[in-house]
Amino acid sequence: MNSPLSAPLKYVVYVFYAITVINVIGLLNEVKIIEQVTKPMLVPILALYYCSRKDRDSSYLLALLFSWAGNLMIMSIDFSTVLGGFISFWATLLLFSDHIIKRLKGNLLDQFKKKNSWIVASIFGLYLSGIILTVYKGAGMLTPAILFYGTTLTGTGFLSVLLWFEKKEKITLSLAFGMILLILSGSLLAVKLFVGNKYFIENITRMCYISAQFLICYYFINVVSNVNEKQMKNINYGSK
Repeated sequence: MNSPLSAPLKYVVYVFYAITVINVIGLLNEVKIIEQVTKPMLVPILALYYCSRKDRDSSYLLALLFSWAGNLMIMSIDFSTVLGGFISFWATLLLFSDHIIKRLKGNLLDQFKKKNSWIVASIFGLYLSGIILTVYKGAGMLTPAILFYGTTLTGTGFLSVLLWFEKKEKITLSLAFGMILLILSGSLLAVKLFVGNKYFIENITRMCYISAQFLICYYFINVVSNVNEKQMKNINYGSK
């Protein structure tokens, strides 16, 4: 049975829209107080919106918590705190990857045997290589850590695209687009930190991040749950 709060919580999405507009206006007009107050509100509002769903995925709520913590830490002027934010985002990506792998047919290695998988992997790999070449001079000794994080980020994107190939649905397309925007946001953040903070980079990074979070939330709100996905996946894969 739905919680009495489920219906009202569905309207929280309009609060998300309003806070997003206010945040972007503050960002574009360089009104720091508006931008910094509204930015940490976005992920908790999405979490409330997600709670309008009856059967909630605790791993997604945990991913939102890590994402929110990462968001707070990268707002710091202390570089070590910013790196802590990347670690928090990395935990978010692991949770997303785990969810996607459970919905794909076959195990992780089986994904590379699928049609077009190497083409998709090559595209993501080339993009990651381009970002590493862009930031390595500024990153110095941190380059291996950035490569490790970037591999996780693009790897999650790769898996989300394969999930869309496998299940041509609106929600899986939403997840794939969300992950691609998250990759763009994360790579631009690395450019901002290690190459230079240009005004347009900050704007695009924020817009990509907010859009990514909403699209991924849309997926998790609408995806079917309460089934033994691992068992169904293996049955379907073994029948081929």
